[in-house]
Amino acid sequence: MSGNPVMVELDREISKTPAGYPTMPGYEPGRPGMQDAGSSRFDPHATAHRPQETAPGTAPMDQFEDAYRAPAADAVNTGRMTYDDVIVKTGSMFALVLLGAVVAWFGIRMSPSLAVPLVFGGMIASLILAMVNIFSKTIRPGLIAAYAVAEGLMLGAFSLLFEFLYPGIVLQAVIATFVVIGVALVLFASGKVRYTSRTNRFVLIGLLSVLGYNLVNMVLVWTGAITTPFGLGSITVLGIPLGVIVGGLAIVIGTYSLIGDFDVAKRGVEAGVPAVFAWRVAFGITVTAVWIYVEVLRLLAILRSAAGD
Repeated sequence: MSGNPVMVELDREISKTPAGYPTMPGYEPGRPGMQDAGSSRFDPHATAHRPQETAPGTAPMDQFEDAYRAPAADAVNTGRMTYDDVIVKTGSMFALVLLGAVVAWFGIRMSPSLAVPLVFGGMIASLILAMVNIFSKTIRPGLIAAYAVAEGLMLGAFSLLFEFLYPGIVLQAVIATFVVIGVALVLFASGKVRYTSRTNRFVLIGLLSVLGYNLVNMVLVWTGAITTPFGLGSITVLGIPLGVIVGGLAIVIGTYSLIGDFDVAKRGVEAGVPAVFAWRVAFGITVTAVWIYVEVLRLLAILRSAAGD
């Protein structure tokens, strides 16, 4: 199970899909005439009453030729999710986020008055679309793509503000985010880090703690109770800004959450869930990657602010 709430529905689908059985149209585990994939027991009664239309070795050649020319029963024919599906759709989501970010970035540079509408409009739209996609029982690729664009608009405007305050920080954050994603993928692929139930509890508790901290910090800053640039994040603990400590913890949690996303994707492919769930996986990975990017960007800003840049 993944700590990412986006993956909950996929976890349920995996639990309903018998391991090794593809969920393809017309397939029903246990239906007469369909032998278990893991069973090799020979049933003499299964063939004893089967009518034999053609004697062995006397089938017409055109039947053999038709069978030879027929396409293989690959993932497209069976309707199963594959790693290729996940990679392509996740790449498409990243591309849509980038497209939205580029539009917002250059739009604000040409018309600075668009900054506030794009930040808050993109934030509200992406939040609504995220909730709809998370709680919807039906996977809607169009709404998932719309979320990516809305998230990109918000990130583009948000990033430009930080770039104005700390030149070069966006490129640093993008590189650092992809490094984190790469590390998570390598750790997962190597098997050195496994996503267990204990890890899932750590991610859930950590996620709720970071979200609670951010909400309290946002309220304190908006109400003027704290006037420092990063609110509670500017307070030092043993000489270290609190924002650096929380940001580092958030990135670690995001990394483990990403490993959990990869784990769900792997189990989904092995269970043979429907191909449409690749959109759910891509959506979950994108949500986690965006969160990591925002935390990295904020962490770098606090560090540069503390350094007097």
